[in-house]
Amino acid sequence: MKKIILLPLLPLYLSVTAQTGSAAHDYPVTGGIVITEIMADPTPTRGLPEREYLEIFCRATDTLEISGIMLIAGSDTAYLPDGAMAPGERIILCSTGSRNDLLPYGRVMAIKSFPSLNDTGEMIVLRTPEGSLVHSVLYSPVFLGDGPRSGGGWSAELTDTGNPFHEPWAWGPSSDPSGGTPGRANSTIVTVPDTRCPRVIASWPVSKVMVAVLFDETVMMADAGSWLADGRQTQPAISGDAADRTVMVPLKEEIQPGRVMTLLIPVNVTDFAGNGACPGEVRTGLPSEPLPGEIMFNELMPDPAQGCSEYTELFNNSEKIFDLSALLLAGSSKAKATAITATHRQLLPGGYVALTTGTEEFADIYPCADEHSVFRAERLPALPDDGGTLILYDRNITIIDRVDYSPAMHMIFLSGTRGVALEKVIPGSASDVQSNWHSATGNCNFGTPGAPNSVMIDDSSEEEGLSLSSGRISPDGDGFEDVVSVGVFPGGEENVISVTVFNDRGYPVRRLAERVTAGAGASFAWDGLTDNGARLPAGLYMVIAESINTAGSSRRWKKVCALLYR
Repeated sequence: MKKIILLPLLPLYLSVTAQTGSAAHDYPVTGGIVITEIMADPTPTRGLPEREYLEIFCRATDTLEISGIMLIAGSDTAYLPDGAMAPGERIILCSTGSRNDLLPYGRVMAIKSFPSLNDTGEMIVLRTPEGSLVHSVLYSPVFLGDGPRSGGGWSAELTDTGNPFHEPWAWGPSSDPSGGTPGRANSTIVTVPDTRCPRVIASWPVSKVMVAVLFDETVMMADAGSWLADGRQTQPAISGDAADRTVMVPLKEEIQPGRVMTLLIPVNVTDFAGNGACPGEVRTGLPSEPLPGEIMFNELMPDPAQGCSEYTELFNNSEKIFDLSALLLAGSSKAKATAITATHRQLLPGGYVALTTGTEEFADIYPCADEHSVFRAERLPALPDDGGTLILYDRNITIIDRVDYSPAMHMIFLSGTRGVALEKVIPGSASDVQSNWHSATGNCNFGTPGAPNSVMIDDSSEEEGLSLSSGRISPDGDGFEDVVSVGVFPGGEENVISVTVFNDRGYPVRRLAERVTAGAGASFAWDGLTDNGARLPAGLYMVIAESINTAGSSRRWKKVCALLYR
């Protein structure tokens, strides 16, 4: 396999090579030596010394050189001392101060400046002095589960050395009574086949001539070569991080502002198990700063079903490209606004992104979901079941969008709202108008994270005056004509609009909008309910819209809509 020397690691390579000289054996290829046990939180002890350690295992059939191999944990780097590993051998790596305590358990290699292991999680990597990847593990408390072995004193063990990059599924807590198995076979050995494709988390321009593509696991890219950018070959791709999860793709032409570029991922970019990347292409471009209303809340899941997670969905209501790392969320006007992510995940024109802190496969829960448009953030504002507020800010704390939600926005005939998302019936409609929201339908299991909503009405018509998406409404929850769109476009700018629904006796039954500032116009939605959320009887209803603008022009329109039940 062709070796890769990362430019940021080149000074380290020269330093280590000068110290170690020629190796007696070959250095391991990727997966030749793997990390098989991690003791990041040894307190309280279950019998082992209260010492942090790592265990490495030689999967190769030949003796391998380990002198000068880099051990990277988070931002810390240390080097393995002179030595070699025989096939099937295990070595305990630890600090010089821990050596004597761990000697009774097997071969110990004490490392000067052994990095402190973060029990809340971090990337742990082995690389050769040349810079080639040997193994990487994104350690997480998830490896220990949330059961009785999650409170310290237990190691995480690799249960399947045949799939060493299949995390977290090939990892689990030690079941040995002492809390770990340093220097010997792990307590649990099972086969955990890796059939999951490496997924693209994000892609973004590092510069006008360089694009970064971040995967959710390590990818094999030594022979990846050039990619295709809008049908044109790029320069050969290189690694962008210590774990080979980020691929840097140098372009031969600059990215043009406002243009969405498509990159095709070569078929030989795979994970260690040989699974090809998904999706097979990524789209990216130069991001812009959002204006108010250009990114909007589109779906909320405040009260998920048992075992599922809350999520918030955003919609790009523009032709621009936006970077989620430049956005902040808050749970109220008085709450601290926190960054959504430090990852440069992009939201493309007309696109959706569902934000969650959950780890479950949304596509397995919601058949209409788009898993590629689900982004897992480190933290998000909580969504109280009984109602709340979400505010989206830009980096200057300018409000981009706001929504105030409550269970009363759901359809009244639902037996319960747990596990039912609130969706916009028109993604680009005002988020602060309650009538623009509707319960997701059962044919999508009551949620559509990352995908078009289950109840949507066409608001493409912006004809002057008052228009209805349909002359009838049948609010029975089947996803067809459950709501009607009411478009009001008076002409001119700076209009203030009111929309009221009257029954056949001339009494107002629903105020869809009351003196709403709407610019050139706006669309609203009626779901067949009164202002109090009660179901109206079948019959004919009159929709009356009024507008006034700063020029002093006032106008009035009316249309009839039939309310039907099947």
